Amino acid sequence: LYTFRPRLCGAFCILEFRMYDLRLGDCLEVMRSMPDCSVDSIVTDPPYGMSFQSQWVPAERRKAKIAGDGKPFIWWLAEAHRVLRDGGAMVCFTDWRNQETWRIAIECAGFDIRSHCVWDRVGHGMGDLSAAFAPRHDVFWFATKGRFKFPGKRPVSVLRHQRPASHHSPHPTRKPVELMLELVRSVTPPGGVVFDPFVGSGSTGEAAAIGGYAFKGCELSPEYFDLAKANIEQAHQAQVD
Repeated sequence: LYTFRPRLCGAFCILEFRMYDLRLGDCLEVMRSMPDCSVDSIVTDPPYGMSFQSQWVPAERRKAKIAGDGKPFIWWLAEAHRVLRDGGAMVCFTDWRNQETWRIAIECAGFDIRSHCVWDRVGHGMGDLSAAFAPRHDVFWFATKGRFKFPGKRPVSVLRHQRPASHHSPHPTRKPVELMLELVRSVTPPGGVVFDPFVGSGSTGEAAAIGGYAFKGCELSPEYFDLAKANIEQAHQAQVD
């Protein structure tokens, strides 16, 4: 049911599925190939601009820093606005240090900021043990294009889901699928198309599969592309079984 046909298209590879379209390549090039107003929601966790690398994991087992994470990678937002349908919505994670940069960039791209929201990760991270509060949350902006209406019950601005343990996760900033599913369901109409320009390990795509949504996504890293493909395929197969 979900067999794929790989084909080359410019600088990226496309895997074509009946329910999802996952592409290996630069998100800007991928989005430029997408039609206007072709997705119903964007739910994504882009490179914030924090050069994250866990110090909790021993040096020999630390994962490489996320590509483009040296400073806020905001240049995709105008294309994202173009491919999002009128009346669509975007959820964009960020970091408290750079959240204002992201707010300005999101508005400059044409979106309307509607809410500033918090993900309560349940467990806290490390950081400066003697001079900083133990970090237990991430933040994200909720923005819309044109007149938007929630497809279901109005969501709350604080979402509580356990963060995956970084030393057990194959991706350094993996978001829990349960969190992404709550977000996808909150902002996407039934049967809609969810788009993630920064697929990572595939949490958004897995959530789309569980929720019965079509999914489009792209990932720059071949390693994480393969990981996301496997995770999304598994999520689809679980729905079939």
